[in-house]
Amino acid sequence: MAAGPYNYSYIFKYIIIGDMGVGKSCLLHQFTEKKFMADCPHTIGVEFGTRIIEVAGQKIKLQIWDTAGQERFRAVTRSYYRGAAGALMVYDITR
Repeated sequence: MAAGPYNYSYIFKYIIIGDMGVGKSCLLHQFTEKKFMADCPHTIGVEFGTRIIEVAGQKIKLQIWDTAGQERFRAVTRSYYRGAAGALMVYDITR
């Protein structure tokens, strides 16, 4: 894909998965906004962020999807796994 009006060469979808309260939303916010949030509200359904990075001289747009960790949202969030290039599994080692 040529870098046209979108100003990137490739686009990839990544998902962040894990139990409720482990810091998925805080990681998403840190990566996309470059701001630290010590406490983030719980995600209901799915939250979405983007960031353009450069790898080997190519601009790549990352779509990062933060899925809700609560059991009641599992049926909804699993549908967002389709088409993902990768996943970041987040967990709390103290639990």
